[in-house]
Formats: sequence, structure tokens, C-alpha cells
Amino acid sequence: MARPQRGAEITRQIIDLIVERELPPGAPMPTELSLMNDIGVSRTSIREAIKALQALGIVEVRHGHGTFVGSGGPEALQTWLMFRTRTRGDVGRLRDLLELREMIETELTRRVATKHRPELIGELEACVARMRRKGPDSAAADREFHDLLGAESGFALARELTGLFWDVYRATEAEVGGPVSSPASTAKRHQRIVDALVQGDPDAAAEAMHRHFDEVRKRAKAGPYGAVGAP
Repeated sequence: MARPQRGAEITRQIIDLIVERELPPGAPMPTELSLMNDIGVSRTSIREAIKALQALGIVEVRHGHGTFVGSGGPEALQTWLMFRTRTRGDVGRLRDLLELREMIETELTRRVATKHRPELIGELEACVARMRRKGPDSAAADREFHDLLGAESGFALARELTGLFWDVYRATEAEVGGPVSSPASTAKRHQRIVDALVQGDPDAAAEAMHRHFDEVRKRAKAGPYGAVGAP
């Protein structure tokens, strides 16, 4: 087995090879023999590196078919974030996650306010209408609302990150308590964002998104394991 430091170096070399050869997701990976010759290491070292890359979603092993370039999805990062936000002694990390999500979404919303598809307003309005009703679909509409803004911004990575942060927060939600506002109040905060977008006012849109996070800030104020002060 390759030493940890050497193993990390080999995985980086394989990533460099994927990038340099411009191999897209789904493309067949070079064979083990080819990688051994290109990198100059043993078959065992290559296999250990492939396992590490598979865990990160960078490569995909299809038994009976071969190894392919993966999509590099956020699954591995989600596992890490789940651990970090729930570890005792790191009570501020859930708040950090929320603040980071707010910073990203506030700027995305500011940009969307300056230019967006005419259809976007109707799509967001439909989400707000669903939020007014209690039940699982209300939360789904909330998620869809933010995903629409992320998609409209044109920043694919930012959209993936905010979606990831949403999933992690929802998974740890029970530890910070249930919602402190009604569906009507939640819908009202989102409607303010829509109104600012209709006006084409970037500052108002950014402020409306900031105010939207007031409720989750209240819920996370105490942290998962005890009071830690306001964020």
C-alpha cells in the first residue's frame, strides 16, 4: 500500500492527467497499465489511488465495464460537512455554514435582479404560493425557489454549493429546533425577494435575501449543543 503522502501525490497526478487530456465525465479512464507507465508506480499504488478518487466521485468504477471519469458530485463534501457541523466542540460551524450560504445567495440574488428571464418571476411566484400551504411540499417549494435563483445566476458551482448547504442544514435541522415562523411568514419573506426582482433593484433584492435568513439565524443562534451567542 502506498504511504499516505505518496498516495495523495499519485491521486493528484491522476487528476492532472484527466485535466490535461480533457477527459469529460463518462469518458473511459486510461488502463491501469497505462497509468502505471505514465506515473511510474506499482499497480497496487494505482488501485489505491483509484479507490480514493472513487470515494470523491472523480472516477466511477463500473464492475464488468471498466473505470470512467466521474461527475465529481458534492457527495463526498456533503459527508465531510455533515461531520463538521455536528461534531461537539464545533458548535459555531453550523452558523458558519448558514452565513456562507447567505453570502453566496445574497450576491447571486443581486446579480439576478439586474438580468433575468421574464418567465422567472412567474416560476418564483408559483413557489411562493406553494410555501403558504403547510406540508412537505412547502419545504420543497422553498428549495426550488433558491435553486431557481441559483440557476438563473449562471454560476453552476455556486448553485451546487448552495444546494449542498441546504441539504446539510436540513439533515441537521432537528438539532436547532423547528421553524419559528408560519408558512405565511416564510412566504412573505420570499415574496419580498420577488418584488425586488420585479423592480430590478439589486440592493433591495440583496437586502430581501439577507432578511430572509433572519428566521434561520434565530434557530441557529443557540447552536446544536448550547448557546453560543448571535451570529
